[in-house]
Amino acid sequence: MTPTTTPRRRSRSTRAATAYLGVVAAASLAHGLAGAPDGWGPSMTLMTFPGSTVVTVAALCLAGGGPTATDSPDPGFGPLPFLIPYVAGALVNVLLTWGALAFARHFAREARDSRGASGPS
Repeated sequence: MTPTTTPRRRSRSTRAATAYLGVVAAASLAHGLAGAPDGWGPSMTLMTFPGSTVVTVAALCLAGGGPTATDSPDPGFGPLPFLIPYVAGALVNVLLTWGALAFARHFAREARDSRGASGPS
């Protein structure tokens, strides 16, 4: 058999998730390159909530706690300090949504199958 040359079609949800990740990546990259203006931080956090919070808490737990007195107050600006947490937060949001939808589909399928099995005999 010869392999087919038709490309695999992507679903709308996959395209929407990819677009969401792309928008978050572009916005966080622009945020870092602009010198991290004060007005963007809350918007970026809101756009990636709750994933950005999960990533931040996980990073703090893995790092051994919160900031200490010896930490520098100015971590330096650039795109990378903003790109990683916001895009990772957006990825967590995509995975949370995917899991919730998979559970809902599974629950609906089980409910439909159980209705058919317990019908009148």
